[in-house]
Amino acid sequence: MEKNRYGSCSYYGLLLPLLFLFLSDMSMADVQSPRLSKDQESTMRKLSSMVSNMAPWTSWNTSDSNPCLWSGVTCSVPSQRSGSSAGVVHLSMSAFGLSDSTALASSICSLDTLQSLDLSKNRFTDFPRQLASCPLGARLRALNLSNAQVAGPLDDFSGFHKLEVLDFSFSYLNGSVDKQLSSLPRLTILNLSYNRLDGDLPTNMAHSLEELVLSNNQFSGQVPVGLFRYKNLTLLDLSQNNLAGDVPDEFFKLFNLQTLLLTGNDLGGMIPGSLSSVTTLAHCAVDQNNFSGSIPSGITKNVKVLDLSYNMLSGEIPSDLFLAPGLHTVDLTSNMLEGHIPRGFSRSPSRLHLGGNMLNGSIPSSIGDASSLSYLDLENNYLVGGIPLQVGKCNKLVLLNLASNELNGALPTEIGKLSSLSVLNLSQNSFAGAIPTSIGSLQYLTELDLADNELTGFIPTMPISLGPVLNLSHNHLSGSIPSDIGSLLVLQILNLSYNSLSGQIPSSLAVMPMLTQLVISYNQLSGSLPIFTFNQVAVDSTGNPDLTSIDKVPEMTEDNKSGIWVAAVSFVVCFVISFYGDGIRNGWFTG
Repeated sequence: MEKNRYGSCSYYGLLLPLLFLFLSDMSMADVQSPRLSKDQESTMRKLSSMVSNMAPWTSWNTSDSNPCLWSGVTCSVPSQRSGSSAGVVHLSMSAFGLSDSTALASSICSLDTLQSLDLSKNRFTDFPRQLASCPLGARLRALNLSNAQVAGPLDDFSGFHKLEVLDFSFSYLNGSVDKQLSSLPRLTILNLSYNRLDGDLPTNMAHSLEELVLSNNQFSGQVPVGLFRYKNLTLLDLSQNNLAGDVPDEFFKLFNLQTLLLTGNDLGGMIPGSLSSVTTLAHCAVDQNNFSGSIPSGITKNVKVLDLSYNMLSGEIPSDLFLAPGLHTVDLTSNMLEGHIPRGFSRSPSRLHLGGNMLNGSIPSSIGDASSLSYLDLENNYLVGGIPLQVGKCNKLVLLNLASNELNGALPTEIGKLSSLSVLNLSQNSFAGAIPTSIGSLQYLTELDLADNELTGFIPTMPISLGPVLNLSHNHLSGSIPSDIGSLLVLQILNLSYNSLSGQIPSSLAVMPMLTQLVISYNQLSGSLPIFTFNQVAVDSTGNPDLTSIDKVPEMTEDNKSGIWVAAVSFVVCFVISFYGDGIRNGWFTG
């Protein structure tokens, strides 16, 4: 079960552009660009010709007479005193569609100054073997063969004594990883993610290792104690494998660790308490496992992003969990946590996901202290009481989900102060009273679900930004369906069923351009169903005995024409407001 909570989670800056790896030793060619030796210049022209023949669709910019100015090429700048020639130190031929590794290797091997080689996104099968047989391997410091479709077991790298960065991600490697990496004494970054590697996790690597990414493979067994010897580790990613058993409680040895990812395994036992002692740890994700027991106290003292979701954790949430001043995200979704939500909040948390537990008690009024909150998800618990008025202080909220609890009382008008709110889900509770008219001021609201409550009164004016769904079903709403619902031009599903609505269906609904489903069953509506102008709308009107349908499409009336004109103008206004508002929120118009 994969999740994407953080959006596009950049890949941790794992492999910075290889060009910058060597900034201390080289510089880009300037106006008076260095020239290569005749041998290297000949080799580069041979490579250019080879690429043209092997992949004529590739647009490698090699028009300049000096190969040091070609795209993807970086040359060293020789000392003026020495009188020596420049040398190619970085070469990127990524996404060229290359496949003939034998011919390519024979040319690249003659670049005896090369330190960084990027051949990612090609179609090689045995290129590493070709490199190992030439002197180039002894000089390389960075090798990127990600997405190069290299298949088979991982090769022996005994000839690559200076290699610091090795990336074989998104390939077709299989088999186990044992001693193939033991001959790389300077290795600092290793990425073998998204392959088919199996067996035990490797522990025969250089102690200089700083980033180890083995995610999305088929490694099995336990997390070995030997991994905790790599004291320089800043990133450890073992997610999406078949690892099982308890995790050794020895993280205090990894005192440089910044990111720990164990997502999507079969790990169990207690969450290691030593994680709380790693002062450098900023991102910890151990979700989608079988961890049990309680959440270690103090775990967020240093951690900024904590994901413990989809485990079997129990007990109460530690009272200090939301108090850390630098905290950004806590995800405890789908565990067995119980007790009250802690009352202590710092202002810094942006995302709190506590849904799918057994939490009880009320939502603490101190939630208003978390003024940076953008996502608050408390659905599917046993929370009681009302929505505290202090929630209005969280004016950065984009999502507020309190569905499937036992909350009651009136909906506070303070909801209208949540000026950034996009999704509001309060369904399956026992809220009573009228829907606050302040909801109409939420100009970014796209989804509103108030179904399965005990709400009464009229339907107020809704924000024209409402998009996919407006669900007010299973309440006690009365009065007529307001005609201004027809101005919700991006609304797709309108569900007003199981209420006490009466009167005729307004003709403005007939010209809603995006509407695909209208559910108005079990009300007290009368008159005729409208003929929809733009779409074939699925209508459920069961349980309205005085409501009839029209078999013949009527001629366009002045009211319909006026309605379409109003709808078109409203659509333009809605688009402009939404675009401008997004620009303000995202800083498009600053600077």
